[in-house]
Amino acid sequence: MSVDGETSSHVGFDATEHQATYIYTPGSSDRPQKRRKLNGSSAVEHDDALRSKINFVPLLNGLENEKSVHVRRELYDKFWLDTESQIEGILNEANERTLAEVTEPLDYVPTGFVVTGPNIASQGLLFNQLSGHLISQINGPVVTLRSGDASNFKAVLKRLIRDATNQSPNEEDEEGEGLSLGQKGRKLLPYDLELLHNYVTLHGSERVIVSIQDSEAFDGAVLTDLITLLHSWRDRIPFVLLFGIATSVDLFHDRLSRRATRCVFGAQFDVEQTSSIVERVFTKVVISADARLRLGSALVSSLMERQYDHVQSVQAFIAALKYSYMCHFYANPLAVFLGMSDDPKAVRKVLQDEHFEALRNLPSFRLRIQDLLEQNEPDYARKLLEDDEKLLEEAMVSMNTRDHSIRDILRALHVLASSSKVLSVNVQLFMEAFTGSIYDSGTITKVINAIKRMGPEPLRETMQRIIEAIQEGNKELGLDPWDDEAADFVQSMKDIQVQTEKLVEEADEANVPIRSKYSAQHKVLRTTVIAQKVQLSHDSAKLSPHDVEFTSLVDRLIELLRNYFTIISPQNDFMNEIWLYDYRSPYRDVFTPRPRFVIERALSAPHEYIDTSIEELSSAKPATALLYEMYLENGSLINVFDLWSAFSHQMSSDDDDGNNERETLALFYRALADLKSLGMVKHSKKKTDHLAKLAWKGL
Repeated sequence: MSVDGETSSHVGFDATEHQATYIYTPGSSDRPQKRRKLNGSSAVEHDDALRSKINFVPLLNGLENEKSVHVRRELYDKFWLDTESQIEGILNEANERTLAEVTEPLDYVPTGFVVTGPNIASQGLLFNQLSGHLISQINGPVVTLRSGDASNFKAVLKRLIRDATNQSPNEEDEEGEGLSLGQKGRKLLPYDLELLHNYVTLHGSERVIVSIQDSEAFDGAVLTDLITLLHSWRDRIPFVLLFGIATSVDLFHDRLSRRATRCVFGAQFDVEQTSSIVERVFTKVVISADARLRLGSALVSSLMERQYDHVQSVQAFIAALKYSYMCHFYANPLAVFLGMSDDPKAVRKVLQDEHFEALRNLPSFRLRIQDLLEQNEPDYARKLLEDDEKLLEEAMVSMNTRDHSIRDILRALHVLASSSKVLSVNVQLFMEAFTGSIYDSGTITKVINAIKRMGPEPLRETMQRIIEAIQEGNKELGLDPWDDEAADFVQSMKDIQVQTEKLVEEADEANVPIRSKYSAQHKVLRTTVIAQKVQLSHDSAKLSPHDVEFTSLVDRLIELLRNYFTIISPQNDFMNEIWLYDYRSPYRDVFTPRPRFVIERALSAPHEYIDTSIEELSSAKPATALLYEMYLENGSLINVFDLWSAFSHQMSSDDDDGNNERETLALFYRALADLKSLGMVKHSKKKTDHLAKLAWKGL
């Protein structure tokens, strides 16, 4: 055959038709640039530069000036940094006891079991603090191992040896070469503990601390082999093991072999539980008088419900707090009033006409106008509606007095908690007081009833606790002593206390007991027989003169406390929208999302998530969204060939230039893989060329 004949015989032959596999090359080969890893000061400079680029958007329909936007951003940074520093102090203080307990016995205990509780997410912060504390206290390397480093036994040993031998900052290259040489000059493998032995000998290390952070997530065989091997080297390398345990030491031992269990013996250290730490953080940054931003009862309820129901970590709770701060300053143009209430001139320079219009549209402003009209002050109400300077003056007064109402609430709660030995200022009590429903909840009623039934001595102790609470204040709540401001209340309390002591002395001389009419000892059971039927009833015994006088003192005390516990909710105060954030919608969508609804909506209406119009998107709909439409039109079993035919036809009709069949097939497989990864389809066992439908929209 000639060359021309052979060439003509191969016309129309496509070699790709006989290939077993195909290589798909995407149309766009643009790849994002890799992010450089930054350490030290360069990382800080990078974060500062990134923070400076991220700015708040102008509000007030885009009319907010640049200065106002900048002020909101600065206030957010300042308020959150202050709050974050307070939180870090609480977290460091919470783990100080554990750090001291763990460090002290390590000289004679080869193993420590750090029981952290069920919240595994809190182990990271604790073990980071523990490593830093041990490095400064013990002469020797400190290594922290995690389950992610334990793919196999050799990988764990490599990580252990590498991290331990790299902790000497002044190690010379010659020393590093000497560590890698064993006996007779042989080269040591990277997982040989002889490397670590050479390092310990060279630096004179007294201890080698190996912290296994999430020990229960390790493979049992790997953990057993590691414990056994390290124990066999303890005569040459002074190993000390620390295990982070979420359950109990007994369950941890059950996962190990008997041989490994005999190798671990030491002390158990219990860590402060997450719930108590969250309570302390909440008290300091939400309830305290020094709180930078107030959170409303609705948002607080969502925060704590999520925290307790899902056993979230402290870091998750802190992230939720930070998001609340960010939402308030990002979306509220009137947040510029915060932090500048002492200087009206500075505030006036930032404010625009649109700010005053926003002030007059606040619900609390409408309530303020209604109150003025009810108080027969229409002229002042008209000034607030028409005069911006008068409105600014009223706003500044409201901002300056907002802390007083919050402080009065906290003082009343502190006195209420001091009136009972079992009560404390917690989240629930704060929310009840903040909403003004503390009387309806029955908390005060229970405290009052308990005081009514007290004898003279318990009553004197209760009054003394209340007086000391006012004279000493409360550091956790940010309350300074306020005995000067509550001089009348304290003096009335002392008068009742003195009269009670005098009455007790008189009763002791007469050798008679003292009880109030509310005491259970004054309830007498009376028996009456009527028509041969016995009826029981309760009656009060006759009161002695001392009892009558003591009862009057109890009534005076109760009336005094009832008046002091009168708490008015600050949620209706003028301009509370500026210093109070109580919106659950953004928070709930971010921290408790509905992923199924969002995925279905994204696939059904991709134009809401893609920056394009509906008309533009109709001609270039994403392949996954297009296949999802066809998926909804099918029944429980989907023929793959029919699905491919419909998809190919739709793609070719949408593309005027004619789409390449290979590229269309690649898009089809990718879209089908997306639906499979979302759990919508799987291979059918009944028919090999069909897919089984697993999800229906809206369920």
